[in-house]
Amino acid sequence: MQPVTIAITICLLPLVSIHGCWLWSSSQHMIPWCNPYWDGCVSISKAVRSSDAIFLFRASMIFTAGYMVICWQMCRTFLIHRHNQAVTAWCIAILGTLGALFLVLYASYLGTEGQIYQLLRRYGVIVYFTFTALAQMFLYRSLMQNSETRNLTPVRIMMLLLFAILIIGLVSLGATLTLENPAKDQWENTTEWWFALIMTLNFGLLGWVWRKVGFRL
Repeated sequence: MQPVTIAITICLLPLVSIHGCWLWSSSQHMIPWCNPYWDGCVSISKAVRSSDAIFLFRASMIFTAGYMVICWQMCRTFLIHRHNQAVTAWCIAILGTLGALFLVLYASYLGTEGQIYQLLRRYGVIVYFTFTALAQMFLYRSLMQNSETRNLTPVRIMMLLLFAILIIGLVSLGATLTLENPAKDQWENTTEWWFALIMTLNFGLLGWVWRKVGFRL
């Protein structure tokens, strides 16, 4: 598969899978019907593990993580050969690959019982979100430093989405320190859904960038 196809797949597969699992669990009355992006009534983890949808989620996330590893190596190749940014390219590849591996850890142990498994899930999702967001921020910085890509529409949209992640992260930190449950849990759930959505959309934007510049392997 070519880079554009892989990036688009990483964008579409989680969107369909996560929202499909949420609808599945809601239709089975395992979780309340609500808008998780606004109400924060349920986390992604609870939405997908509350029914048999967890098996779809695990399979799709592990498949997505494998494609992410390939995608980040393609980013490395793209930045080295098209932008001559070897150091940044390797940093992005390492961060992104580690994030993908921790996504596998999170998906594999989601729904299991025990303190150790809960710890693995927690660190899995934290490292995935943190490392993937950092890799995307470094990627955006590299795209902005090159005349071939800095003025492309998807790069400008990526800037807005990454800025939104920064704002949401800062507000979330403040909410975590000041709010009490259940408001605290609701805000954390809302943040998780928006983070996942934005980071997933950024892969689609990366595919759009590669399509614009004609990047193929």
